[in-house]
Parts: sequence; C-alpha cells; structure tokens
Amino acid sequence: MENIKDKKYYPIREVAQLTGVRESVIRFWEQNFDELKPIKNRVGQRKYMKKDIDVILAIKKLLYDDEYKISGAQKRLKELLEEAAGEQMELFTFDEKMKNRKLNEIRNDLQEALAMLESGG
Repeated sequence: MENIKDKKYYPIREVAQLTGVRESVIRFWEQNFDELKPIKNRVGQRKYMKKDIDVILAIKKLLYDDEYKISGAQKRLKELLEEAAGEQMELFTFDEKMKNRKLNEIRNDLQEALAMLESGG
C-alpha cells in the first residue's frame, strides 16, 4: 500500500475518502472558496495537492464543527491562512492546530470566569 504522504497529487475520489467530504461538496467548495483551486489535467480531471487537502479540512471544520455560514467561513479561512502564512502547513496538521486554538480560547474563557468569581464580580 502506498504511503499517503508520498503522493504529489490526489484524485478527487481519494480526497473525498481522506477528508470524509463528498465529491460533489468538494466541487461546490471550489466554486465558493478562492483558496481551493486544484490543478486540472488536460482532460479536466482534478488533481489535489496536500495543501488542498488541508484547505478542505479547514473548510469542513469551519462549516461543520464551528457552524460558520459560507460567507463567514470564507472570511475566517482567509484570516487563518494569513496567520499560517509563515508556517509550513503539513498534511492533516491543520485540524490539530484548530483544536489547540479552540482549547486555548476555552482555557482563557475559564480563567476569566474564575477571576470574576474570585473577585466577587
């Protein structure tokens, strides 16, 4: 079996299996998110790179987990990618970064609530 990280390009069927997102949904997202633009070969078949898979996972999280609407997800994705511009995105690490960011937000909220309780406010 081929090591998934050793491939340069992935067909849409494989990307759908890897991400858990239906092919039709991926094609819809391509029309709505400028950041998701796979290359197409001469017969029009989509070829996704690892960075495209990270973008799909990010969109999936924004829409399904964080419950953004399309317009909000478009804006947030741009922000996230700008923040990550200096970092090297690696296959499937985006989801882990998002979880850590969310945990930090929750931790900060809890610390603020605790401080308010301790101060009697």
